[in-house]
Amino acid sequence: MFTEYIRAYNTTMHSGIGCTPLDRYEKTRENIRKPESMEWLDESFLNRVERRVRKDSTVSIDKVSFDVPMQFISQKVEIRYLPDDLDHAFILYDGEHFPIRKTDRNANCHTKRNNLPAIDYSKLKGDSDV
Repeated sequence: MFTEYIRAYNTTMHSGIGCTPLDRYEKTRENIRKPESMEWLDESFLNRVERRVRKDSTVSIDKVSFDVPMQFISQKVEIRYLPDDLDHAFILYDGEHFPIRKTDRNANCHTKRNNLPAIDYSKLKGDSDV
């Protein structure tokens, strides 16, 4: 039944293209673009989401937190992934892949970040007369 459906679909006139899909294919066969590589083709079908990286160097996808490289803190990034394989998700930036991984909250809270130095308020001189 499926084969018959495909045959009927491809040989029926379509108003959007003004001919049958089979005729359209025959006329433009030489202009069909081939994939650059298997990696390019695989990457073309990845989901893409844009997220702003939090100050703790994490983003959230489908309510799951992921650690990202600290260089992206406070920036918007494009994340690419397969919905059923978030373990291989990555940030694409300037043509380079930056892997992300699920957040280990205990390790994340102890991570030293390249933020501004902390202020030691005990060493500040203040007006105690106020």
